[in-house]
Amino acid sequence: MDCNRQIESIKERFKLYTELLRNLVILLIAVGGGTVGLLFKLSNPVSVPLLLLGLVLTIGLIFGIVRTAISIKETLEELRKWEKKS
Repeated sequence: MDCNRQIESIKERFKLYTELLRNLVILLIAVGGGTVGLLFKLSNPVSVPLLLLGLVLTIGLIFGIVRTAISIKETLEELRKWEKKS
């Protein structure tokens, strides 16, 4: 019984990570698109700080996506381990 509860917990964590990954990718596309759009308006003085902020956010989102992908891989390995036990 405890093994089934653990498997269900891991499956819920897997769902959470996949939703997080999906949202991070959507956010990366939106922020990346806005940042690229600012490249065409460099003559405006307001666009330069926003461009730098967009670059920082894009880099942070990429790191978040990579970390979430690693967590998904670890969760799948843990799920396979628990399913072998049951």
